[in-house]
Amino acid sequence: MKLFNRIIFVLFCIFFINFNVCYAENQQKKVIVGYYENEVFQEGAEAGAVKRGYAYEYYQKLSEYTGWKYEYVYGNFSELYNLLLEGKIDLLAGLARKKERESLISYPDFPMGVEKYVLLKHSQDSEITNDIQSLRNKKIGVLESAMVDSLKNYLAGGKVSAFVETFASYDELFAAFYDKRIDLLATEGDGTYGKHDAELLCYFGSTDYFLCVSKKRADLLKQLNQAQILMDIEEPNYLSNLRSKYYHSTVSGRALTDAEKNWIENHPLLRVGYLENYIPYSGTDSKGDVTGIVKDVLSRMAGRLGLSEKALVYLSYDNYYEMIEAMSRNEVDVVFPVGGGLYYSEQNGIYQSLPLIQSSVYLVSQPKSGNDVFAVNKNNAMQAYYIKTYFPDAKIVEFDSIDECLKAVAKGLADCTTVNGLRSDILRNREYKKFFVRQLTSTDSRCFGVNIGNEGLLKLLNRGINMVGADSAQNFAYRYTEKLYSYRISDFLLDHIGLVILTILAVLFTAIYFIVRDANHSKKALVAVESANKAKTLFLDNMSYDIQTPMNSIIGFTSLAAANINRKEKLLDYLKQITVSSEHLFAIINNILDISRIESQTVFLNEDEINLPLFMEDITAILSQSLREKNLDLTFNQNIANPNVKTDKLRLQQVLLNILGNAIKFTPYGGKIYLTIKEHTSEEKIDSEPKSLFEIIIKDNGIGMSEEFLNVIFQPFVRDKSGLNQKGQGSGLGLAISKRIVNLMGGDIFVTSKEGVGSEFVIELPLTICNFAVLQDEKNADGVDFSGKRVLVCEDVETNQIIIRDMLENSGFLVELARDGVEAVEKVRLNPENYYDVILMETKLPVIDGYEAARQIRALTDQTKAMLPIVAVSSNAYGDDRAKIFECGMNAFLTKPFNIPSLINAIKGLVAN
Repeated sequence: MKLFNRIIFVLFCIFFINFNVCYAENQQKKVIVGYYENEVFQEGAEAGAVKRGYAYEYYQKLSEYTGWKYEYVYGNFSELYNLLLEGKIDLLAGLARKKERESLISYPDFPMGVEKYVLLKHSQDSEITNDIQSLRNKKIGVLESAMVDSLKNYLAGGKVSAFVETFASYDELFAAFYDKRIDLLATEGDGTYGKHDAELLCYFGSTDYFLCVSKKRADLLKQLNQAQILMDIEEPNYLSNLRSKYYHSTVSGRALTDAEKNWIENHPLLRVGYLENYIPYSGTDSKGDVTGIVKDVLSRMAGRLGLSEKALVYLSYDNYYEMIEAMSRNEVDVVFPVGGGLYYSEQNGIYQSLPLIQSSVYLVSQPKSGNDVFAVNKNNAMQAYYIKTYFPDAKIVEFDSIDECLKAVAKGLADCTTVNGLRSDILRNREYKKFFVRQLTSTDSRCFGVNIGNEGLLKLLNRGINMVGADSAQNFAYRYTEKLYSYRISDFLLDHIGLVILTILAVLFTAIYFIVRDANHSKKALVAVESANKAKTLFLDNMSYDIQTPMNSIIGFTSLAAANINRKEKLLDYLKQITVSSEHLFAIINNILDISRIESQTVFLNEDEINLPLFMEDITAILSQSLREKNLDLTFNQNIANPNVKTDKLRLQQVLLNILGNAIKFTPYGGKIYLTIKEHTSEEKIDSEPKSLFEIIIKDNGIGMSEEFLNVIFQPFVRDKSGLNQKGQGSGLGLAISKRIVNLMGGDIFVTSKEGVGSEFVIELPLTICNFAVLQDEKNADGVDFSGKRVLVCEDVETNQIIIRDMLENSGFLVELARDGVEAVEKVRLNPENYYDVILMETKLPVIDGYEAARQIRALTDQTKAMLPIVAVSSNAYGDDRAKIFECGMNAFLTKPFNIPSLINAIKGLVAN
C-alpha cells in the first residue's frame, strides 16, 4: 500500500511540474542573462557574436522546460555580479555557494555543474615541484571567482605564504602567465585552452557551481527549480553528456607522461603508414598527397599537442598486411586504419589506440540471397576480420577491391558482401541500386595501430584522440563521402522523372487555377464577363492540347532514353528532344505567369540605357536561325536622330520577339518581313530630360488575319481560327502580354491586316533621350577561360546542387557547396582572399536567408572578401524581390529555371572582371 501511495505521489509531482512549466512556456517570459566570456563555458560575449558553450546550451535546455526568452547583457564577471545584486539582470551562471551570498542572491536547489581547480606552472620552471612548500613566496594568478577562496584554503592548509593576485578576465590572467609576471596559474581543470607552455602541478579543490537568480525574481527561481527536477526525471544523463561534449579535453590532459616526452624527444618525425583507396579514411589525391580522415585528424592532434605538422610524414600501402609488415620492419611508426578487435591486433603484433571513429556496417546482397558465401576485398583484412567475428561459419571468397566484391554479388559469384557505413555512398551509384541492403547490429571501429611495446606513442595518440573529440573524425569524414558517389544527368532524369512531371503539372495547373480565380473576381459588365469566360473556356480547351503535346514528348522520349541507356547517340538525341519540349512547355507557363502578373499589377519596369540600332541588331541575331529555316528576308530601316534612349530592355525585347515571332510563324517560305524605326521629336521633357515618340513598325506578307479576329486580337486566351492549322500555333497570350507591356511603358500598339496579304503592327513608345558611351560587347562565354575559377554555390536543395554543380564543372569551374546562409558566410570568412571568384546565392536558404548572408559578407572587415561578386538565384526576380537583391549588395540575379547559357551569361562578366 505504501509503495502504491508513493507512486501516486510521484505521478502527481510530475503532472504538477509539467503543468506549471508548460504554463510558463505559454507565457514566453523575457529573462535577462548576464553573459561573460569564459572559454568553453560560454563564448560569444558581444552583440551579434555566435554563442556556444556549456552554459549557453544549458540556458537553451532550460528554455525548453520554462519557455524563457533570453536577453543578454555583456560584461566581465565582477560587473555582471554587481548588476545581479542590483536586480538589473535576472540570471548569472557559474557561481559557487557561499553563506555570505545567500542573503544577496538566490541559489536553486541543484547545481548546473561541478568544477575541479588545478595549478599550472611554466614547463621550464624546475624550482616548483609537487612539494607544496615550493610555492612559498611565489606569485599565483587566479580569476576573481570562487576559486580564490579554494586557493587560499589550500595554501593555508599547507601553511604556505604565497602572493595571490586576482584578475577580472581570463585574457588578463593568461597574458600575465605567458609574460611570466606570475609563476603559477590557478584555473579550472576543464576546457581546451591551448596553453602549451603550461604543465599540470596539482589539483587544489573543487566546487559545485550554480545558475543564480536575482532576489527580485522569486518567480524565476521557482520555475528554475521545477525545470531542474523535471530535467533530472526526463533526461537524467543530460548534464554528464553536456560535460562530455564540451570538456572532452582538459588543461590537465596536456600534461604529458615521461613515456610520451621521451618518445617526442627521440623521434623528430612521426612516420604514418596509411591504407590506399579507402576514402573517407585514407587515400591519395590526384597530386599524390595524402587525403582523408588520417590527414585531417593527425593535423589537428599535432596542433592540440603542440607538435609541428611538418613532423608528419606519410607513406601509402595498397594492402593491409603490407602496411602492418612495414611497421614491424620499422619503416613507419604508426598505421591507419586498423580494426577487427584486440584478438586480431594481438595476432598482428600491434596495439590498437582508442577508437578514432565507429561506424555501422551494411550487409549487401541480391534480394532473397543468403549469407553463406561472402565476397571480401583481399587488400582490406579489416573486412575479413569483421566477417570472421560475426559470421564464423561463412565461406570467404577474395576479390581485388570492394567494387569487384559488389560486382561478384551482382553476378551471383557470392551471396553477399559488407560495406563500411562511412563508405556506403558507393551504394548510391546506379549499378548498385538494385541490391538489398541491411544494416547490421554490430558496429566496426577504426583505430591507429602501433607496435606492441611502443607505450609512449600509444599514450600520445590516445591523448590526441581525446583532445580532438569524438565528433571531429565523423565531421571530417563527410568531406570525402561525396567522392564515392558519381551522379549523372541521365541518373537524375531516370530517378526523378515522375517528380519532375508532377512538379511541372502542379505549377502549370496552379497557375491556371489562379488565372481562372482572378478572372472570376472581375466586376466587369455582364456581357464582358460572359465574353471573357467563353474566351477562357476556349483557351483551356486549346491549352490542354498545347500542354499535352510537349508533355507527351517528355514522357515518351524519357521512356525511350531509359530503354536505350547504353546507346549514347540515341540517348543524346532523346535528351535533346526532352530539352526542346521542356523549353516549349516552360514558354507556355511563362506566358501564363506574365499575364497573371500584369493583371495583378505586380510588374515593375526597369530603366535601362540602350542604343536602339544595336538593340535591333541583337533582336535580329536572336531570330536569325528561324529566318534561315524558312528562307525569310528581314529588312531593317531606321529614321532616328537620337539612338540612345532609356527603357526596360528585357520587356521591350519580349514585345518585339512576340510580334516578330508571329510574323515568322505565319509568313510562308521565302516571304518578306520589314522592321522600321521612326522618331518624332518633341519639346516635352521628363525630369529635365528630353523625350521623343518612337514608332516601331513590323510588316509582313504572311497569311494575314480576319476582321473578326482583329477586334479581339489583344485579348488574352484567343487565337485566330484561320490559323489553327498552322504548325506551332501559340497559346494566345503573346500579343495580349505585348499590349499590356507597351501600355505600362506609356505607349500603344495598332494593327492592320488582310487575309492572304499580310499584317502590319505599329508600336508607339514615348522614350527619354539620353547620352552614354556605347560600350564594346563583352567577350562571350566561349572566349573566357573558366579553368581554375572557383564558385561557391549556396543552395539547400540536393537536386538543385547536383544540376548547378554539373553545369559549372562542365564549363571548367571549381565548385564548392554551402547548404545554408551561415555556412556560406563562414566559408567566405575562413578561406583566404581571392579563394572564391564568384558566389551563387539562393535567396531562400535555411538558418539565414540569402539576403542576410549577402549583407554579412558585405560587412566583412576584409575588403577583398567583402567585395566578392554575388549572383542571386531566385524563382521570382521581379519588382520588390529584384530591388531587395540589389539593396543587400548582390551584383546580379538569375531566375529559375535556367539553362547552361543563362547560368554562364549571368556570371561570366563578374568572373572575367
